[in-house]
Amino acid sequence: MMPFSGGEHFPAVVCEVGSHSTKMGFAGEDYPRSYFRSTTAFKREGGGVGGGGGGSGGDSGDSASNSASNSNSKAFKRSYDFFSRGLELDGSDDGWEVSNPVDRVTGLIYQPTYTELPPPSSMNSNNDNADAEGKNKGDGNGNGDVSSSLSYEEAMRAQPGTTIPGECYTHFSSYLTHGYESALCTEPSSTPLLLVERSYNPPPIRQRMIETIFEEHNAPATFFARDAVCACYAVGRTTGTVVDIGHSGTVVTPVYDGFVENKGILRSPVGVDMMDKMILSQLDGLYKMKKARMKLNSPFDYAMPLYQVRNSEGQGGQGGQGQGHKARREPFHTLARLEFARHAREDGSGAGVGIYGYSSLHDLEGEAADQEPSDIYQQYANAPKASFKLPDGTEVDISQTKRFDISELMFGKGGKSAEARELAATEAKKELDATIASAGVSGTDGDTGTSIESSAIAQMEDMRRRKRNARLGNNKKKKATTASHEKLVKACTPYLLSAIGEISSSTIPSMICDAAFKCDRDQQSQLLGNAILCGGGACLSTSVLSNSRGDNANSMPERIREECETIIHAHTPGWRVKVLSPGLSERSICSWLGASIFGSLGSFHDMWVTKAEYEEHGAAIVNRKFP
Repeated sequence: MMPFSGGEHFPAVVCEVGSHSTKMGFAGEDYPRSYFRSTTAFKREGGGVGGGGGGSGGDSGDSASNSASNSNSKAFKRSYDFFSRGLELDGSDDGWEVSNPVDRVTGLIYQPTYTELPPPSSMNSNNDNADAEGKNKGDGNGNGDVSSSLSYEEAMRAQPGTTIPGECYTHFSSYLTHGYESALCTEPSSTPLLLVERSYNPPPIRQRMIETIFEEHNAPATFFARDAVCACYAVGRTTGTVVDIGHSGTVVTPVYDGFVENKGILRSPVGVDMMDKMILSQLDGLYKMKKARMKLNSPFDYAMPLYQVRNSEGQGGQGGQGQGHKARREPFHTLARLEFARHAREDGSGAGVGIYGYSSLHDLEGEAADQEPSDIYQQYANAPKASFKLPDGTEVDISQTKRFDISELMFGKGGKSAEARELAATEAKKELDATIASAGVSGTDGDTGTSIESSAIAQMEDMRRRKRNARLGNNKKKKATTASHEKLVKACTPYLLSAIGEISSSTIPSMICDAAFKCDRDQQSQLLGNAILCGGGACLSTSVLSNSRGDNANSMPERIREECETIIHAHTPGWRVKVLSPGLSERSICSWLGASIFGSLGSFHDMWVTKAEYEEHGAAIVNRKFP
């Protein structure tokens, strides 16, 4: 390992593992060199765990990295591209599972203690292809039903089998190895690592992650940066309210002078996954209408994903539900269908954001629902439609009002949009309750939660110290790993309990105001005067992106600004709201970009935690040295 000194300049590696994608690159660069999906397919194999490799977003054959702390894991054969074809030579997916190190309920690199994955309520687990081959999504008029199809996370839960305790950290380690070897072409032991983490990441998980970085990858130094703080750096601010519309949900985080105000963090389950689910439902409805009108020769009433189209072409285009049209088992079929819904959202034809004053018809209530639609709505209802080509070549026309219905999930104040948010928030709280209950901790009132946390962290530290000093054998390591993961889950429980109250079903402008008002009075004007918009779900515009010009990228920031000022000026007329956001091409990597800027500063290199400091103080140093 090369010697490391904080006073010298080293090209630090910046890494962010998100619920949708993992980004890795060198500090000071404008774009990550390694950018691949966090959801990957893997197949368990016997024997030890080998080294990983392959192209970024490449084919199967990449295996997981060595995992000293999780020796009960098996070797993995991993694929980063499983949407467009089967994973075996015969086109099947036998033995393959889907993994994502980020827990869908908490948004953290975390895994509950239960090993059996409960099947989603919206899926019949007795027939893998029942929904895939016979279920019609939509009402036939192109109207998407938000609750009519499997979500991205539900599809992942549909797979059979069990998980090994702490396996999420094995996947996290393998992603680091894949990024280092595929695009960075460098050794982990030669470059310090700047890791971007969630703003509400609890100390026990931070300790587990720093242990993975030092023990398994032998990094010379590391630093953990909060994603909301990095998003502020990306737009040249140290204070602001960060709105991160990510894949699994939306997080609103107040940041003041470079430090996260934890009491103001609000989360919403409305995110990119919910948008893609609604887009997919709309596309299915439009496809069914066109099939009936044009008399298309298709055995299904839903839009087929790319792999299904290729299979049918390989069978000579024969009709009927033969081998050529056979759907893959879940979750692969649903994930493949959500992939072309993502393309529709990203090119702007499937989703858009209306200007201030726009309101969808299904969100109107009371007397407003009986009146004529507003002039703004009629203007877009009569506008030219956006065209989108499905994987089988069928073109469907999406009206502007249908595009805006997607973003109204975040802005709609009543009707179906508010109901969808309420339902999603209720389900998120129930699942979080189940996650907490799986830890086996019942009493957390008063000082009980603190004592549980302190005791669990102390036991974790003792476990790591004994593991380091005694150099246990493989069998003993297996027992220690399982026990330490159970203690980690119990240590996280007090933080998850407080997170239940952070889940909100409000609109994004209301969440921004609520988050700022939870902070001190003298901070509120600065927090509202610097709202930072980022995340993949924020990359929406009024017009289709292929036809965008000039200020089209500011459509969503302007809508949020005007909505926030309407709320604030009702009681504080003098305050002004300013919404800052990078361009559309940088908005989805805003946190990584801010960390890249942060890691390239000369003054930053004295803030590293080195391997020597870790060996002297243990993993608990992460809570003392990282803000």
